Parts: sequence; C-alpha cells; structure tokens
Amino acid sequence: VLADPTQIHQVIMNLCTNAAYAMRGRDGRLEIGLSLVDMENEQNLLPANLMSGRYVRLSVRDNGCGIDPAIAEKIFEPFFTTKKAREGTGLGLSVVYGIVKGLGGTIDVQSLPGEGATFTVYLPLVALPDETQDEDTEDADLQGTEKILFVDDEGMLVNMAGTYFKSMGYSMTTTTSSVRALEM
Repeated sequence: VLADPTQIHQVIMNLCTNAAYAMRGRDGRLEIGLSLVDMENEQNLLPANLMSGRYVRLSVRDNGCGIDPAIAEKIFEPFFTTKKAREGTGLGLSVVYGIVKGLGGTIDVQSLPGEGATFTVYLPLVALPDETQDEDTEDADLQGTEKILFVDDEGMLVNMAGTYFKSMGYSMTTTTSSVRALEM
C-alpha cells in the first residue's frame, strides 16, 4: 500500500490497544491477520464504500467484551469513549478511521457483546514496479551527493541510516542529541 509506515503503526497500535482494553480482567486472545484480497468479482461481499479491486486486508480480532449495538455507530467519532475518566480520550478509533479513509480504504467492524470484536481494514493495493527492471539502473538513479543531518533518539536507527545513506553517496552527519543537532 502507499502509506506512511508511521500511520500503519498507529492503526495497528490503536486497534490492538482497544482490543487489550476490551479483554482486561480475562484470559484474552488477540489475533492479527494480513492478507491480499481480490474483490474484482466479489461485489456482493464488499464492505460499504469499497470499490472492487485488489486490497491488503488487515484484521485485528479479540475475544473481549464486544461492542454494544447501541453504540456501534458512534465508535469512530472523536472523543467518544466508554472508558472511565483518565483511562482514554476516545481518539484511538477516530484516528484509525481518519488514516484508513485518507489512504482510500475502509474499515469494517463485526462484534457481538460478550464475544469480542473483529476490525477489518481494507487498503488499496498499489502495483509494484516491474521487478525485471535492471537493478543497477535503479541504484544509479538513487546516488546522491548532498549532505544529510540525521537525528533520532535511537542509536540503532542513527547507525543504520548513516550506513545506508553513505552507501548511496551522501555525506552524513548523525547524532542522537537534538541539542547537538541544533548546535550543528
């Protein structure tokens, strides 16, 4: 899919956090699935607002308390929550909804009170570049000569980025300190 990895991380973390909350106080089971689906000829099986085509399907299923049908239509509204004060803001599912819609996808929810919930995210599949393309030509297009200042609080990421971009021809300066980066 064509997406910022941070957004995909937010989707997964928010869905899993909600599932963990729904399972608190019981032995819980959390299942995460990822698959490719071709909806070209499945018009009758398409979730609402989903065009036929190829999609990546991400599902998060729990065996928690489930969702009361009386509130099911409100769960994606900003600040809607069933949590007690100071346990959550009610923004998690609205963030998920916004990200999924922004990526041209949709989200489907199936739930029965007392039996858990399944959140299924469909994101449009993006055609991959032709893998027969000469890799040397592709790498030649990515050679750089610019200077990059890379800052992150995780040393491992700093080292990986430094090594990667140096191998691509860039001049690298790396640090784990934002104060040091500002001085530079």
